[in-house]
Amino acid sequence: MKNWLTRLFPGAPDRVGALPHPEHHRRIENGIIHRIRTILFWISFGVLALGMPWCILALFRAFDIPVFVSWCGVILLAASLIASLLFHWTLPVTASIEVLLVTAFCLITPEQRFRGTVWQTPWRHTLGVRKLDDGGYELHNVRDFFYRSENDFDVRYRTVTVDPNRISSIDAVFSHWDNMEEIAHSMIGLNFADGTTVVISLETRLPEGVEQNGIDGLFRRYELAMLAGTPGDLYGLRADHRGETLYVYRLDMDRRNMHDTVVSVFERAEELRKNPQFYNSLCRNCTTGLLPMLPGADRYQRDDLRVILNGMAAKMLFEKDLIVHREGESFGSLRARSLVPGLCRGKGAPPARYGGESETRWLRKR
Repeated sequence: MKNWLTRLFPGAPDRVGALPHPEHHRRIENGIIHRIRTILFWISFGVLALGMPWCILALFRAFDIPVFVSWCGVILLAASLIASLLFHWTLPVTASIEVLLVTAFCLITPEQRFRGTVWQTPWRHTLGVRKLDDGGYELHNVRDFFYRSENDFDVRYRTVTVDPNRISSIDAVFSHWDNMEEIAHSMIGLNFADGTTVVISLETRLPEGVEQNGIDGLFRRYELAMLAGTPGDLYGLRADHRGETLYVYRLDMDRRNMHDTVVSVFERAEELRKNPQFYNSLCRNCTTGLLPMLPGADRYQRDDLRVILNGMAAKMLFEKDLIVHREGESFGSLRARSLVPGLCRGKGAPPARYGGESETRWLRKR
């Protein structure tokens, strides 16, 4: 029986201690090179095969090209990858196509994609901020629509002046739809000492005729928009007319942190107006975009899956003692108390009538 060296590398000496012939050296070297090439081929093949689903989706979702061109790209990709099993020289062709697609995707900019876009009415105007000499902020395009139904509403915008030094509390708001517990839309409510409440919501800014799609949200099809609105608009729309279940939790923050959060939100709003960004369903959405604005909360974004499954984010904040609650209270009890009363009555129910900011008075009395 040949020894292990002979079995591993053809051409090795058959007997231990035998002097190898120069030809044996070449055979061993060739065997090593062959195995290295084989290993590198299968690693490359595996990487390209894993990247192919993304490339196929990108061909259809990310680029404004005819469908038949997308299909031609799919056929070329698949054919070159399969052919590489017989002809290794076709593997660089597959790699070149995938690198080209990734490069083209990364070069897409919001300015290029949305040039001349007409936005749907709810997202036509985003939050505008002007800092005043006394340290306050003048907020423009604060949405205050009056809804008769989800798609039947009177367009109303307000201009609101607020002072970060007079912030009294901040709420984390989660609105669940279709009875999904793991997924929700996240908002924050800024409550000021004069009774003004401004709700902040990061959303997809949809062009006319476009419906939101989770897959398209991964391929730079939507702009990230920061909206500001009254509770009657942003809470009432979701709870009364979309039939969503809405919870409002008071965040446990000192006055300094609340002040810094307000300033951070308004600075972020101005940044988005000057430098638009793409929405991303996973890494730049309603939750991952708002969380870094809360002092000390951004560290949870890196190590807790509940930031992605944001319907569970409220429990995460509760476990981190970032939500005000009674001593010894369970999360279930707090959650029941945090359901917005008088709003969540199911889709199709008569809408609640709002009288300015009074609909959030119950929050301040808790």
